Amino acid sequence: MSATSLLQAVVDGVLTGGVYALMAAGLTLIFGVMDIINIAQGVMVVLGAYLSYELAVHAGIGLLPGLLITVPAMFVLGVAIEFCFMRRLRESDRTGMSILVTFAVAIVIEGVLSAIFGVDYVQLHAPYVDKSVHVLGFYLPWIYLIGFGLAAVLLAGLYYMLYRTQFGRAVRASLQNRTAADLIGINVSRTRTLSVGIGVAVTAVGGMVFGATNAFNPNSGYDLISRLLAIV
Repeated sequence: MSATSLLQAVVDGVLTGGVYALMAAGLTLIFGVMDIINIAQGVMVVLGAYLSYELAVHAGIGLLPGLLITVPAMFVLGVAIEFCFMRRLRESDRTGMSILVTFAVAIVIEGVLSAIFGVDYVQLHAPYVDKSVHVLGFYLPWIYLIGFGLAAVLLAGLYYMLYRTQFGRAVRASLQNRTAADLIGINVSRTRTLSVGIGVAVTAVGGMVFGATNAFNPNSGYDLISRLLAIV
């Protein structure tokens, strides 16, 4: 392998890593805030990809503008899942039980997607998905550059939210000591609900990039979750 080919492989690996970081950001937030291992994260990424697919194919909405719809939709889904299932997990065995609960959620979402879309593979398409830019002798796919940029912006935004805002301080206080957080007036339940909503919402962005860089079907989430857990 030539030095140029090796460097190209390194660049491709860095860009791909950015895409996976984008998909794992929500999983990291939910685990860090609530000690919940969201096994459904991979399926939620696929759900985000299908939402982008539906908007692009049937509504004619581009992948990036479509995020204005898919991100709020996934936020609502995350809030509903936390309110209906995660909130009822006991503190003593929250992490272990979360695996079973979120796995059940994953099965339900995968079943619904299979019933609606079938098991055939699809992929997102846009004018910039199949194009590359040539920089300093390297070919950089536009969609990977977009994914890397979105990952950088989202991760920086999450960091700012957690360490520079009142909500972030409430999140960290709830994680460190729920009882103390309650005593100083923090609504722990609402804080956790919003945190899960945000964690699931960012999967819409990861799903869009994943769907544009990979063919996918409803079962793709199970292979994806193992990689995302390795990142976390």
